Amino acid sequence: MNSKVRLITAILTLLIGGASQILAQSITTFSPKFSLVGQQVVIEGSGFFLGGSVTNVTFFNNKTASFFVSSDVQITAFVPAGAATGPITLKKNGGQVSSVEDFIVVGTEPFISDFSPIAGAGGTVVTLNGLNFNGVNSVKFNGTNGGIVQLTSPTTMKVSAPANVTTGPITLAKPGAPSFTTSSNFSGAASITNFAPSKAIPGTTIIIKGRNFVGTSVVKFNNVVAPDFTVDSNSQITVTLPQNATTGLIHINPPGGQANSTSNFVVLPHITSFSPTFGAPGTNVTIIGVNLLGNTKVKFNGSSDASLSTLTSNQIVAVVPGDATSGHITVTTTNGVATSATLFYLPPVISGYTPSTGPVGALVTLTGKNFTNATDVKFNGVSATFGVVNNTTITSSIPANAMSGPISVTTPGGTTSTDQNFFIKPGVISFTPGSGVVGTLVTITGTSFTNVLAVRFNGVDATFFALNNTQLSATVPTNATTGPISVVAPGGTGVSAASFIVDALALAIKLTNNLASISWPTSAAGFNLETSTNLSFTNWTLVTNPPTVVNGRNIITNATTNSVMLYRLKK
Repeated sequence: MNSKVRLITAILTLLIGGASQILAQSITTFSPKFSLVGQQVVIEGSGFFLGGSVTNVTFFNNKTASFFVSSDVQITAFVPAGAATGPITLKKNGGQVSSVEDFIVVGTEPFISDFSPIAGAGGTVVTLNGLNFNGVNSVKFNGTNGGIVQLTSPTTMKVSAPANVTTGPITLAKPGAPSFTTSSNFSGAASITNFAPSKAIPGTTIIIKGRNFVGTSVVKFNNVVAPDFTVDSNSQITVTLPQNATTGLIHINPPGGQANSTSNFVVLPHITSFSPTFGAPGTNVTIIGVNLLGNTKVKFNGSSDASLSTLTSNQIVAVVPGDATSGHITVTTTNGVATSATLFYLPPVISGYTPSTGPVGALVTLTGKNFTNATDVKFNGVSATFGVVNNTTITSSIPANAMSGPISVTTPGGTTSTDQNFFIKPGVISFTPGSGVVGTLVTITGTSFTNVLAVRFNGVDATFFALNNTQLSATVPTNATTGPISVVAPGGTGVSAASFIVDALALAIKLTNNLASISWPTSAAGFNLETSTNLSFTNWTLVTNPPTVVNGRNIITNATTNSVMLYRLKK
């Protein structure tokens, strides 16, 4: 049989045979819980005779005690010299079982097993039970001297708590022996001296100052339990103001008895949300929050008081007044003022703008109300760059390609447009051709050509027609002279930087070897060459020879005779 099999067999034998006897014994309790060396201790349990009697009783520090087994459920043992505080162990048949709780071995020092009452104010008489009280000459409550009232016996004495006693352990001392300090506290009467802040909204951290806070189990604000608090020390508690707290006294429950603040903690009104988030005057707005009651008044960005309905501590329905503007909602109660974290938006209103006209790129100032957080400004549908100066003023630059028309402003409260059109000053960028005779068709390119009123060549009105917002055509008028081209529209007058050169509409005649060469500018579009023999003659004849174009001029060559030949251009 190998070693592994032998080990498994041994374990099974132990489980089946002996384990039941070992595990059957148990220690359920012992009395007293503490004692001097040499005194007896009665141990109660079971299985002390089952499968053989207990063979050994050991106290902590591995000290063997003398004992006798009174029955299967009781053993009497005597505390051995050298024993220390710790569990009691019983051994039987090679197995052992130990007590769950410790047995306390008392030496020469005074020992307090319990005391009552466990709380009280200064001067409270406290009865101490324990051992070795003979010779005790000092008693302290949390380090402060108390008084010895009566030593009844080595196991009982009465002491008095000092004035202004604070929560903490009791300590006894006597000459020639170590002092003894209880593991549990005597709780002094608690008191709240102050708290800060004195007013707050739910969720705020509150610091409570006072005395004897150790062991506090409950903190309340006007009987509303605060679930989140920490006892920082005997004199301070940090607590989070609960969401449903209301104005009233602060209460705490330490072991020394309930303590109450002498003044009310004020829960400020608080707005958590509102709906809808925008609307015109007359809109019903539901405001949700806490502590909203108490001579309640509601304003929309400093408006007149709104009419209210459905008033509860957590909800108000307010009607947006006529003078309301976009901004915060405020709720004022006898406890303070609550301001919404977000804005309520009213529809924007444009009351005016300056200047009334301007060129592309010019700065326009819009005035009105409810402009806060505007998201878009458009000139006749074309978005522009802009800046919100305040709730009543916006500045914006006229965008390229904008056409005369209404200006619109969009905010979270909606979109509004001007009743009147904004007229953009036209701009003349270029024209082609750059020169020509009277009657030449000129194409002019620029901006804001919508609703053009006039086109002028160096001040002389021309016939024109608009192609689109950026282009129009005009015919060089009779009497036009060289100079700039101007375009007149409701937004003003745009003038070209360059001059249009008006070519002279004149014939040049050259006689060579009985031939006459007649020439004129090719820019004289639509003109025909006519001839006659007499200036007073009313019947001019059309020259049908097709012209030859040389260097921008039309040239026709005719044979000459001795008679007079006259030529003219006629449109």
